[in-house]
Amino acid sequence: MKWTDFLVPSVLVWILQLLFIDLFTIGTIRPDFLLILVMYFSISNGRFIGTALGFSLGLLIDISGAAIFFGLSPLTYTITGYLSGNLKGLYNNMSPIYFIIFWILILFFHFFIFCMVIYQDIWVIDKSMFLLRWFGTSIYTIIFILILQFLYPFNKFKNVKSR
Repeated sequence: MKWTDFLVPSVLVWILQLLFIDLFTIGTIRPDFLLILVMYFSISNGRFIGTALGFSLGLLIDISGAAIFFGLSPLTYTITGYLSGNLKGLYNNMSPIYFIIFWILILFFHFFIFCMVIYQDIWVIDKSMFLLRWFGTSIYTIIFILILQFLYPFNKFKNVKSR
């Protein structure tokens, strides 16, 4: 596998996210397009690629100044890459409904960790408002993945092969 197969899409999605994320922001809720990329590469290539790419992209986000808490993005992206990598090859071995439920639960877990750090003050003051923010943030990115599923479904996304 060539490293450019991961680098070029990652840099393009990172630049697009930096430039156009304000167009998609609703209040304080934003979709996370790099997380979608980590999930796609993890499911198609496994845990090692997902973990390495998740950490690298999380560090890139933190270094570029797009993150509020340094280290949070590498942590959550690495966890998501690892957990999503466990789904490699499982689409044909299990019910598609269970497969969808698993990747949605992984995203909810990712955003729970993210929201626990970002909205920790809201957690102390009003737990229902925190749960709404967590649910809204999770659903917003999940909606983008579901839209993307019509173009590039997880079961059709092939492994990146060396040429």
